Amino acid sequence: MRKTLIAWWFVVGLALFASCVPQKKLLLLQENPEVKDQGKADELLKTFDLKKPVYTLRTGDVLSLRVQSTTPQEYDFLSAGTTTFGATDPVLDGYTIDEAGDILLPVVGKIRLGGLTMPEARGVVTEALKPYLANPTVNLRLLTFRYTIVGEVGNQGQFTTYQDNINVVEAIANAGGLGSYANRGKIKLIRYEEGQAKIYAFSLLDENTLAMNNFYLKPDDMIVVDPLPAKFFRENVLGTFSLGFGLIASVVLLYTRLSR
Repeated sequence: MRKTLIAWWFVVGLALFASCVPQKKLLLLQENPEVKDQGKADELLKTFDLKKPVYTLRTGDVLSLRVQSTTPQEYDFLSAGTTTFGATDPVLDGYTIDEAGDILLPVVGKIRLGGLTMPEARGVVTEALKPYLANPTVNLRLLTFRYTIVGEVGNQGQFTTYQDNINVVEAIANAGGLGSYANRGKIKLIRYEEGQAKIYAFSLLDENTLAMNNFYLKPDDMIVVDPLPAKFFRENVLGTFSLGFGLIASVVLLYTRLSR
């Protein structure tokens, strides 16, 4: 019985030892790293042609419009923002593109922006303001680029970005990064297009993912990060095993003492 108990402890010790990671592989910027085949900071490893999407404005988009001009402030009809509960609300202060693809500006009236890229829309708004403001400089931003991340990340939820070309890695970083048991080899992307929910899967272990079309998000995308099988094993199988082992060891120890 004693040999059996020793064997059990040996297996547990071996498992714990195998899960250890040397500190040399964890510390950043070491003085004497002694790492084989370490990378050279000035050496270019590989180049990828990124497929950044060109976002075109659509119905329901809300735009932030900030205009600077040489017109005196008292005559600048775009200088004041909407205030909510004592603070400026970016979305309520924005301009929504209607079903026809237009935004409505005071004094100017309707401006057609639907189907335009952000640089094109900036140019159209600038031209529309020239008869009313002297030397207008237009800053236009999209306020409604939202995406959702659930699963094995640091902070699940819905996020809003003012970028119109955010990629998957940046989005996951905004959510607190990948968890210890995140399945980096199969990240799922759910995209809503033309009344359908389309599911794509890609791997963050493959560097070629950088050159894929779906590496960059679109508004309302959802990223799902599934757990590795090891999480189920650790939280269920290993936990049950440890409980059972502790119970058996206690019974054996009790039996041994009572038999003396």
